Amino acid sequence: MKLTYIYPPLFTPYYPIATRMITGNLQRNEKLDVTFSEIPVRAYKSETYKALYDRIVSKGKDMFSPAAGVYMSQKFISSNLYYVMMTRGYFNADIFEDVHNEYVMVTCINFCDLLIVKDLLDNGNRVVLGGPLLNIKMSPGFIREFLSKMGATSHSLNKNLIIISGDMDLNTDLYQYIQAWKDDVIEDTDYTTIYDCREDFLQDMFDHSSSTIVHVGFNNRCWYGKCKFCTYKGLPVMDFLSGAEEDRIVDYFHTIRRKFGAKELRFIDSYFSIQNESVHYILEQIKQYRIAVFAGILLMKKKDHIEFLNKYVNTILFGLETVSDFALKNIKKGYTWNDIQEAVDQIIRHMDRNIFLEISTILDLPFRDEEDVKTNYQRILEIKGRLEDAGFRVGIHMNILSLFPNLELLTQKPSYFKISDSKEDMEHSTGKNYFIHLVKQAGMDAPLLLPSNELIADRENPAGLDYGFLSSDLPVIRYDVNGKILPSDLNILDEEVIKGILKRKSKRLQ
Repeated sequence: MKLTYIYPPLFTPYYPIATRMITGNLQRNEKLDVTFSEIPVRAYKSETYKALYDRIVSKGKDMFSPAAGVYMSQKFISSNLYYVMMTRGYFNADIFEDVHNEYVMVTCINFCDLLIVKDLLDNGNRVVLGGPLLNIKMSPGFIREFLSKMGATSHSLNKNLIIISGDMDLNTDLYQYIQAWKDDVIEDTDYTTIYDCREDFLQDMFDHSSSTIVHVGFNNRCWYGKCKFCTYKGLPVMDFLSGAEEDRIVDYFHTIRRKFGAKELRFIDSYFSIQNESVHYILEQIKQYRIAVFAGILLMKKKDHIEFLNKYVNTILFGLETVSDFALKNIKKGYTWNDIQEAVDQIIRHMDRNIFLEISTILDLPFRDEEDVKTNYQRILEIKGRLEDAGFRVGIHMNILSLFPNLELLTQKPSYFKISDSKEDMEHSTGKNYFIHLVKQAGMDAPLLLPSNELIADRENPAGLDYGFLSSDLPVIRYDVNGKILPSDLNILDEEVIKGILKRKSKRLQ
């Protein structure tokens, strides 16, 4: 059977775990004759996105509030903005192609990737759809409803599309699923077969770039997993460690590091289980490489966890998000401002100064009032100052709140957000929808290709999760505790505060 495989577009070269597993699986299945599409790298190679980005950002910086201009200038938001542009058709020439093979397998990471699926269905291809957007537990019924609202025909959705949830491993027989041609779930996955997957179809497409990052991991679990904006709740449990020989894993890390020439091994683990002796043994054998890991605030209160990280890690990625007790409680983050202060104290006392600290924050969370917003960012600036004064290299980047696919902050009580049916309210909107509104004014004026003016709930969610989709052209109004409209943080923040937060005195990699 001839099959084309499509991984969605990447705007920065890196090697996901998934593409190595997919490469190994598809290349060894004798029933499949596979062609790997160049869609993942076509936009990246064309560099047309850079000119678009520069034009929009340079115009936007001078149009909006000083804080919004500074926010738009941070390098971090560029990749997010590329995907927003994708939903407006700016990269259609790079992401659409005339696929001659009847069968096409597509990995879907986010909603904009469904543009590729819709185009394939319009062209009469038969599409096998899987990937993270399905694995967070979005239902097949929801995906079909979404594609229908994009204009896909009922015939193509019912006859030419199957949706396969779950993760494949090296030995999963995808031919069997295609032959059956029905929606299904992959129930049994041996994640340790990744250690026999040492090729990646992306490598030749990246022209053997040495500036790439390789994703690796021991598990994908978050020890907490309750944040109201999080989508970890429904993910399959990935265990890449249990039952695998330690030296086999070590050899694998050495091999892929050498083969891909990567600048960094980035672990997808939300935390390391430092009681696991295998973790210690493996990291001890690869500690000469640059290693980046994620870590949580509560873990940083523990001296033994910090001392563990000192031995092996070069970069720690913190999901701080906010330091407001009101916001922390409402997003169900699981810690307080006092916990954050204690964690910072412990970092200063015990952490190696050679470790780079990359800290993420989120704009437009629910705050008590405007004063709470200002205090939040002043505290973040003070934390950054304390860490830098103590000798750390620190980088802070700012995300902006998206209220989907996890809809809890919008639909569950108490909610400080409300959708307005008046387009005039977009000026008073908040979160990602407000940011997109600004970008549209700066020149991203092509029509939206995803569903418009819609809040689409996943009514068939298999895990009972409050998930769905919120169109970017709907105004979302944020209110404070007194019922007063609370504008976007971009219209509250002091310019010097946001500049101080985002200014980087040193680069992450040296």
